[in-house]
Amino acid sequence: MVEESVSQEHLIPQVAQAMKAVLVEAAERLARPSGLIKRQVKVTGPLLLQTLVFGWMADPSAGMDVLARTAREVGLSISASGLEQRMNRDTACFLRHIFEVALAQVVLADPVAIGLLSRFAGVCLEDSTTISLPPELQDVFAGNGGKASPAACKLFARLDMLTGQLTCSPLVDGRTADTRTPLAQHPTPARTLQIRDKGFTDLTRWKQEEEQGQFVLSYLRSDVVVFDEQGVALDLLTWLPSAGASGEKRVLLGHQRLPMRLFYERVPEEVARERKKKVRRETKERGLVLSARVMRLAEWSIAVTSVPADLLTWSEALVLLRLRWQIELLFKLWKERGLLDEWRTLKSDRMLCEIYAKLIGLLIQHWLLIISCWQEPLRSLVKAAKAIRSQVALLTAALDGDWDLSHAIARIQKLALAGARQNQRADAPSTAQLLLKGANQWSSKPLTSWRPYRRKTPAWAKNNLSSS
Repeated sequence: MVEESVSQEHLIPQVAQAMKAVLVEAAERLARPSGLIKRQVKVTGPLLLQTLVFGWMADPSAGMDVLARTAREVGLSISASGLEQRMNRDTACFLRHIFEVALAQVVLADPVAIGLLSRFAGVCLEDSTTISLPPELQDVFAGNGGKASPAACKLFARLDMLTGQLTCSPLVDGRTADTRTPLAQHPTPARTLQIRDKGFTDLTRWKQEEEQGQFVLSYLRSDVVVFDEQGVALDLLTWLPSAGASGEKRVLLGHQRLPMRLFYERVPEEVARERKKKVRRETKERGLVLSARVMRLAEWSIAVTSVPADLLTWSEALVLLRLRWQIELLFKLWKERGLLDEWRTLKSDRMLCEIYAKLIGLLIQHWLLIISCWQEPLRSLVKAAKAIRSQVALLTAALDGDWDLSHAIARIQKLALAGARQNQRADAPSTAQLLLKGANQWSSKPLTSWRPYRRKTPAWAKNNLSSS
């Protein structure tokens, strides 16, 4: 059962403080050291930053003419051509430093009252997203090369589903492996449940987390060696068909002999077919040899966890594994609605400026989401984010001195919450419904058939690019 959503007005000061620290204090402090301001001019760090961040928050597709109007709203008189001239490496450097200041701000809600999540000190979803860039930027961010983009940047993110707290890395090279995530250096409390994609499989890290009193839940990567409790190697391709349609087994993983619970379930034929299709596509894209082992294992859902049996059942683990896609949906929100990987220019320096300014705006948007609707389990971040973007003018007015910032945030908070509720579905329950009511109620629907969002074409390569 879930309690009624509680008021979050007491969280407004932490967001107001974080916004001032980023948009005013850091902007003033870093304008000259970053090279943005070289002499006394009318363009200041805070005014330019607020112009770009608020302009693209309100309208992610805005060109320089629209941003020039935003500039006047924050108190800066500058033309579209003047702004265009400012979109250079010095401004990109300034915005990068501001983004790193924004990453250091801590904004979190009161823990959401959902029984399954409340068993843990935190339920952290970790993933990464990549932004493909034109080749001109490979000296800044190196991609994988080959058929992939020669230039790309990557962002690692960790989302705590209890409090909404978002921890992100600075932008790194797109070719950075998930197992080398910078977030491994950011500790989480004991009894935190870590849910990650198979690409993050790192048994050494899992062992360290176990020693710190944390828990891991992940789908099993096909190349991980599995042993039974006596230390005898277990061939999953031979053992699974004889083990039944679903079940659980205690195993040891890798040369570390890490003790884990292994869950397995044969998936419906249509799900297996889609998985194999995805494997073929990804294998071809990466220029790899198709593995018969991977194709056969695609017929099964196989997961491992260090959570004790008295704390988590298999059906509950399935629900939590579905929960992992919430961070994919956050990336989808950033890219489809925030247009993080789209820009109306062919100029590489302006692209960098736009990426950093949009990232800062998306962090601010997330802070507002946390204090607005995180206590509502059946929430739609898409709907709430739309309400926030429609009220960005309140923030510009507040920072310009026309209104109190806390009052502006309070108004946005109420509007975002009012439009955030998600519609319930009887035939295809959302993850929130599964968390609230349990997986057994929806047993007629396979929980393994959900497919994540996937963006196919790098935005910079689209034919409809135009300068503005």
